[in-house]
This record gives sequence, structure tokens and C-alpha cells, in this order.
Amino acid sequence: MRHSALYHPDEYAIAFQNGDERALSFFFKELHPALTHYANQWVNNLPLSQDIASEAFVKTWQKHFKFNSFDGIKAYLYTIVRRDSFRAVQKQKRYLQLDPASAYDTPESDTPFSFLVRAETCRLLYSALQKLSPGNKRVIAMYYLEGKTTGQIARELNLHPHTVQTQKLRGIKALQKIMRPGFLGVLCLLGKIFFSTL
Repeated sequence: MRHSALYHPDEYAIAFQNGDERALSFFFKELHPALTHYANQWVNNLPLSQDIASEAFVKTWQKHFKFNSFDGIKAYLYTIVRRDSFRAVQKQKRYLQLDPASAYDTPESDTPFSFLVRAETCRLLYSALQKLSPGNKRVIAMYYLEGKTTGQIARELNLHPHTVQTQKLRGIKALQKIMRPGFLGVLCLLGKIFFSTL
């Protein structure tokens, strides 16, 4: 059977609802890194966070027929990850014979909503990076994600430091253009998603 092409996130959402595994692959690629980051802010264990994020897709796929929008699928995935992360932390606290209530203790700046914002920002940045030219993408990733200096990047890529700086500035400008239009809207949406699932 020949499948029609899918282009828009909401087209993938309808395909997801209909049980199309291409849509499951799309959502996994689009959201799994951010969901892993979100879980890891709670459990502070990357392999466990990856498992929690992956399991969230299994649980969501089992109810695929209930979802018909990108935002609805994303909201449900974040809800599952947050719930399962809490459960994992509680289980760990019980194992260590500590007060389970302390599983929810976080610094004042580390709130559930701030965790969600960081995870979604991570997703947006990751998605935006894929749209940069290979040279700019490589330099931005090495500088901001790997924490390397201009000199280190220049040596590893066999480039002049001035070239590295130029690619970094071009990459930053490109990211600003890509992310600016919808970024505030995303933050507002996150607030709705978070408070609707409390």
C-alpha cells in the first residue's frame, strides 16, 4: 500500500491517530531528546531518563486513537514522563530509606514548570540546529553543546579562528531568525500544557 507524503506536524498527528508508524517515528525523533532531558532533571540518571522517555512513547502509542493534534500528543508525553519520573524518584528514595516527600524537594529555581521550559527549549534548539548549514551547525554544536573554545574548534576542524568566529556568528543569526517567530507562543503553550495537567 502506498502512503501519501506527510509534511505538517498536524498531518503527522492525524497519521499517528490512524496508527501510522511513520508518525510514531516522527514524534520519537522530534520529542525524545527533550523528553529525556525533562526526565533527567528529575531523576538525574541519563540511562533511566532515556528509558522513561521511550516508555512514554509506548504508553502513548497504545492510545494513539485518542490523539489528533501535535500539541495533544506532546502534552500527553510530557505528562507521562513527569509522572513516571516522580515515581522513579520515590522508588529510589524508598530504596535508600529516605523520606519519599523529599523526592519533590528542588531548589526554588528548579520548579516543574522551569524543567518543562528547559526541555522544550532544548527541543526547539535541536530542531533549529538541523536547519543550519553543515559548517555553522558543526561550530554552534561544538561551541554551545560541547563547551569547546574557539581555539579548540579551530584546531579540530583545521580552520582559522576567524573563520570559526564567523561561522558561529552566522549560526547565531540564523537561529535567531528561525526561533524568534514562535518562541513566545511556545512558552505560552507550555504554561497551558503544564497547568492543564496538574
